[in-house]
Amino acid sequence: MSHEAVLRDIAGRLPGTPDPKKRRIFIALMAIGLVAFGFLMVTNPLRAWGSWTINTLYFLGIAEGGVVLAAAIRLANGRWGGPIMRIGESLSSYLPFGIATMVVLLGAGIWTYLPWVHHVEPRQAPFLNVPFLYVRTLGGLLLFTWLANKLVRQSLRRDLHELAPHVSPQLKAIYEKAVGTWRGDAAEAASYSHEAAHLAPQVALTFVVTFTVLAWDFIMALTPNWVSPLFGWFVYAAAFMCSVAVVALLATQLRARRGLEAYITTNMFWDIGKVLFAWCVFWAYLMWSQYLPIWYANMSEETWWVFLRFENPWRPWAFAAFTLIFVIPFLGMLNKTSKTNPALLGMFACIALVGVWIERHVLVMPSLNPDQVWIGLPEVGVTLGFLGLFGFAVQGFLAKYPCIKVSDVLDGAGGHGH
Repeated sequence: MSHEAVLRDIAGRLPGTPDPKKRRIFIALMAIGLVAFGFLMVTNPLRAWGSWTINTLYFLGIAEGGVVLAAAIRLANGRWGGPIMRIGESLSSYLPFGIATMVVLLGAGIWTYLPWVHHVEPRQAPFLNVPFLYVRTLGGLLLFTWLANKLVRQSLRRDLHELAPHVSPQLKAIYEKAVGTWRGDAAEAASYSHEAAHLAPQVALTFVVTFTVLAWDFIMALTPNWVSPLFGWFVYAAAFMCSVAVVALLATQLRARRGLEAYITTNMFWDIGKVLFAWCVFWAYLMWSQYLPIWYANMSEETWWVFLRFENPWRPWAFAAFTLIFVIPFLGMLNKTSKTNPALLGMFACIALVGVWIERHVLVMPSLNPDQVWIGLPEVGVTLGFLGLFGFAVQGFLAKYPCIKVSDVLDGAGGHGH
């Protein structure tokens, strides 16, 4: 097709406004989440804030990781990933909501959730103090959000300029306002190349640093007498893996529902499936790298943390997480078919997401109450509330902006990563 025909085709597939039916579903999920959280607050506040923290970190990790995936494709000069990049960028729409959930936790939850706010060893006080916790948590999240939004705006700029004449008047006004003054194709291309080359590594590095610190503050600091230098890597790797799974899942759904087979190809599923497969393996590698030194050193100040999770009542959940994150994806995604088939890819993405959700509970809840498993319907209800908030945000982005990178289509990018 000609450029004009491609632009008209893509513009015609934009919903423009979010689907009201899905909007109501997301709002209903948020209501369920509030009821579940309220029930936990009445019955057991510590359990309530444990669930709130887990979901805050879980969905913030997905949102941040989506932008990092887009940045990583840029850093690797991946010309296959236009739709994947844009879907990853769409997850940034949740970041303001995720920061709001973190503000709630910092303002009301840490006094119940974090043990060190009531008593901290003098040697740990320079780091474990509430003012510094506020500064590093909110400062890191706000910095990442600023960089992410700047990268997404740069990525959208040419697409919105090209699509503006072909979309509805309502969207046209939004697009023209977002683009502002157009300085010419050559100048804009040079500006985008310059900005993306600088912003992509900044986004990736900021994610690594901020999420490592979040892992220390809200998981490892539950037991201040246990430390692991690899723990931050372990936590943010799983968060990034979840974002890859969500992007893969959304790609399969958007391709089918919007008729985007010409732009989101099975070869792209193959490539994002390989990325998901690789990070499932990398998660297992990090887990083993952390476990092995603890095992062979056999130091009592280290081993108790692992034994707590590998013995009853938490043992079944720990092995369930390992099976869902590594064993099933590893065995199931070795072949090409499982990565190119949308239904199979979506299934394995969901399995990995559930596995990490369980893993987050295994990391947090035994530190709060080692004798009782706090994974049940109330925790599922709180997660549904966060899922509704996440879906509400991302749906708004994908309804308004193209879910494929139009400039890549016009420039002939595509194919797969081989």
